[in-house]
Amino acid sequence: MLSSNVGDKNIVSTYAMPVLKNEFTLGQGVDFIERAAYEKGYAAGEGAGLEMGEQKAKVLLDKLEVLISELATLKDTIIRQAEPQMIELSVSIAEKILMRELKMQPEDIVAMTREALMKIERSGQITIKINPSLQDLFMKLKPQLLSVHPDVVFDVDPSTSTLGSVVMGSLEDVVTDLDEQIKNLIKDMGDCCAAR
Repeated sequence: MLSSNVGDKNIVSTYAMPVLKNEFTLGQGVDFIERAAYEKGYAAGEGAGLEMGEQKAKVLLDKLEVLISELATLKDTIIRQAEPQMIELSVSIAEKILMRELKMQPEDIVAMTREALMKIERSGQITIKINPSLQDLFMKLKPQLLSVHPDVVFDVDPSTSTLGSVVMGSLEDVVTDLDEQIKNLIKDMGDCCAAR
């Protein structure tokens, strides 16, 4: 109890000991308080660090998504630009293989002519235009052609390709020339690619 004189009056007031809050109780030492503060600070730092890490990861993922999209577009562009060159290369290789095959087996030229004969309208006389270098071959294998149509005549023309013939019927002509077939194939492939 405290007493004090203020003027002539004597005032008495009581004094009580301060009450400790729950956070600090008797028996807790400085080490405990430091550890609790460290854990609290660590948890707050970890939470802030995770949040910052998530933000950075989101930025990186967004950039990665844009990069993948750009790569897909680049791939499509490269394929579109390279496609004509790939077709040209493929045709060139095929042409060389076929030409070598026809030089090794020229009978295949007569076989292509026979196939053309079977596909056209066979009424009346059919003329087969051939290059002079193929005349002996066609005369030797003439029975194969006559078995398809008996009225066949040969027209020897130096302007005709050495890699095929022209079968001319009453209604249509069929060109069996390898170069012409490859040109038609390229045209068809170009039309197919343009349609995409």
